[in-house]
Amino acid sequence: MTEKVERDRLPKQNDEIVTENGRKYKLGRALGDGGYGVVFISEFDNCEIAVKTEKFSKSQLKVEIEVLRAAQQMGCKHFCSLIDCGTKGKDFDYLIMTLLGKDLHKMRCELEDKKFSMSTAIRAGIQTIKACEELHRIGFISRDVKPGNFAPGVKQNRQNRIIFMFDFGLSRKYVDQNNNLIPNRKEVGWRGTTRYGSLDAHKRLDLARKDDIESWFYGLVEMTKGTLPWRNVTNRTNVQKAKELARTTTRVQFLFETPPQYDKILTMIDAYTFESTPEYSKIIKLLNEVKEAAAIRDKEAWDWEDESKSTTVNTVSSFSDKQNRASKEKATK
Repeated sequence: MTEKVERDRLPKQNDEIVTENGRKYKLGRALGDGGYGVVFISEFDNCEIAVKTEKFSKSQLKVEIEVLRAAQQMGCKHFCSLIDCGTKGKDFDYLIMTLLGKDLHKMRCELEDKKFSMSTAIRAGIQTIKACEELHRIGFISRDVKPGNFAPGVKQNRQNRIIFMFDFGLSRKYVDQNNNLIPNRKEVGWRGTTRYGSLDAHKRLDLARKDDIESWFYGLVEMTKGTLPWRNVTNRTNVQKAKELARTTTRVQFLFETPPQYDKILTMIDAYTFESTPEYSKIIKLLNEVKEAAAIRDKEAWDWEDESKSTTVNTVSSFSDKQNRASKEKATK
């Protein structure tokens, strides 16, 4: 009998990845893990870096690598630097990139009242929509915009003032090679995370730039208030109904204790069509109005910097959201 060859083996702590150009990366502790992959800490040029690995047969890293390469070429500010990448046989794909801190979702949940101060929420909101704009500028949509996919850089890289976007496993190109909009494919199935999914995502429709901005807005409200009306609703249809009501009968409750500019932003988002180019600068201008009214300064400390003096890095991936990871298995197109 021939011995069955094991495939799809993920590396473990203390393993070493040797790249095609001969660079060696010894894997330190795991920063995050899920069914299909593990993110490790490693070291390169005396700096800590992140090594993201995914099982060969389930890997979405090719999409992520394409996004990071395009972002690097365009000089995008809110994306990690792609240091190296490759495949180890038919075991796993790997992506080596700059390290990030804890994601915005985790850091908000660690706060006593589970919400950011207005200063942190508004400044994080401005940086995260700028990240969405950069992603769209390089020809991709995320289809999974949420606070858990944004994180500040680390102090050792002097990037702790910058919020980065990461985890592009559900991303796809929305323009063709001639930079023309790819036509609407109508019904394509669910994409994203239930809490932050757009109304069109709930209808299983093809997603566009506007859907990323709608998801971003739900995250902005959550960071500001500490909760969303459908936070504890598990049934996806009921979440959709709650989002629809948030436009009408429960709109006041939905936007309670948020700046009046949020209402204007929601009205703008709901007016967009599949083909629309979101008015990023107009949205940022509204958020800057909030900043000015509250005398918020850009150099103020983030809430998480007040909470801890530690520079310990916890994650660069939303792998801990196993349910969402499972949704990525068939989402390469």
